Amino acid sequence: YIGWGKTTHLGYGIPLAIGAKIADPSKFCLNFMGDLAFGHTGMEMETAVRAEVPITTVVINNRTMGGYDAYMPVAMEKYGAGNQGGDYAGVAQALGAKTWRVDDVKGIAPALKEAQIANKEGQVAMIEIATRQDTRFSIYSKDYFKK
Repeated sequence: YIGWGKTTHLGYGIPLAIGAKIADPSKFCLNFMGDLAFGHTGMEMETAVRAEVPITTVVINNRTMGGYDAYMPVAMEKYGAGNQGGDYAGVAQALGAKTWRVDDVKGIAPALKEAQIANKEGQVAMIEIATRQDTRFSIYSKDYFKK
């Protein structure tokens, strides 16, 4: 596990996974990120493909910026600043990755197994998991949202 601190930029996980895989090619390297993070650095999937560094990225697509409503409530409510969307698996596929889109929890384990196989075969993999739109972060207490 390679984690993050408060001194990193949003979406740095793909380059981090690339570095981890180069450091130890025998390891299965999985990067887990949200859709906003993928929007910041998703093009690095092309770097992994071009450099032949078979990593797996899981993108949670909830179509919004989770946790930002407390920091920019007017922009979120008046302008829908947190709303976003896209076919992230389609983007990764266009960049050369093997992709899966999962719309049901039952599809997660099979997609992860197939991604591991793809990595062993030298392919970069990406799994997009569609979830409900929710701006709440699990790190906040229920009382936080009553403000």
